[in-house]
Amino acid sequence: MDGGILTLVISGAALIGGAIGWLGRQYWYRREAKRQAAQDAVTTLKERKILLEDMISNTKDPSAKEELYLKLDEVNTALLGLHTERLSRTLKDAGLPPEEALIADGLSQLQPQQVDQLKEEIAELQTLPQSDSIWDLLAQGNAYYYAEQYEDAKDIYDRILNLNPNDPSTLMSRGVAYGQLERYDKALTDFNRSLELSPDDPGTLSARGATYSKLERYDGALADLNCSLELRPDDPDTFYNRGLTYYKLERYDESLADYNRSLELRPDHPSVLCNRGITYITLERYDEALADLNRSLELRPDDPGTLYNLACLFSLWGKTDDALNYLGNAIYKDNKYREDARADKDFDNIHNDPRFKKLTESD
Repeated sequence: MDGGILTLVISGAALIGGAIGWLGRQYWYRREAKRQAAQDAVTTLKERKILLEDMISNTKDPSAKEELYLKLDEVNTALLGLHTERLSRTLKDAGLPPEEALIADGLSQLQPQQVDQLKEEIAELQTLPQSDSIWDLLAQGNAYYYAEQYEDAKDIYDRILNLNPNDPSTLMSRGVAYGQLERYDKALTDFNRSLELSPDDPGTLSARGATYSKLERYDGALADLNCSLELRPDDPDTFYNRGLTYYKLERYDESLADYNRSLELRPDHPSVLCNRGITYITLERYDEALADLNRSLELRPDDPGTLYNLACLFSLWGKTDDALNYLGNAIYKDNKYREDARADKDFDNIHNDPRFKKLTESD
């Protein structure tokens, strides 16, 4: 009797599993078909664009040329829409909001191939006339930001605010872009204006708090970050930013608590893991530091900052060969770490090693 029931249950589960698998495959086929159709449409429109531009250059009749220009405008508008849609899709696939306020400090998990795809779409858009659609511009501005083209992102937000000067979301996004450009006074101006228009917005409070922290205005930073968490208690980015602030204040236990909470809410985030690893280094909890930094490096391979922090860890730990190996890799990836290492007390243990001197000598 029990065996018969078990067989029926297993058979039912297999049937449900098969149905779910079939539905998943159908969704994937439809999505791929849609993407292929969009790509085919882009190819066709590009061919038509080239043809129209050639016809315009060879047409002397003013009325005929004007009609061709109108058709070219239609083609450019269609291409602009398709490329913007592809930008939005790339951001959505990465779990990012294509047409909403930015995630403060760019704490995204874009993979290198996704960044490359964004840059490819951006390059295509730059060949087309500029859009006056706020939704198109928002997607483009956010794409620039997540592709780490912060000045271009700021310029797009400028255009949106010229069309709609009192949009709190765009003011917040431009403030975040200013922050990446280290123009903190302008960032604060935008955050303050955004909060005047949209009081108690947790995202803007978190972004302003992070900016205060960078300016070493820690009382203001904690006030904003605490208020943000009261309004939105489960935001991993705000816990991360408060953890950074506590670290700067040498309140390491509170820093660790916030990093832990951030990782509970969003596991395996490389930036949070890396900074928790740094906190463990400061507390001389080297095994835990190594686990976090290694995991961060698995998620973001060859990241020069993580390689450098591993070099610091191994130097302090007395593991000279490992320290030099990771430091060499960090410098190879980003030459700025050559100068950083010369002044970093974490390398006091190996300063006199000829290999260290060779790695850090001026070019």
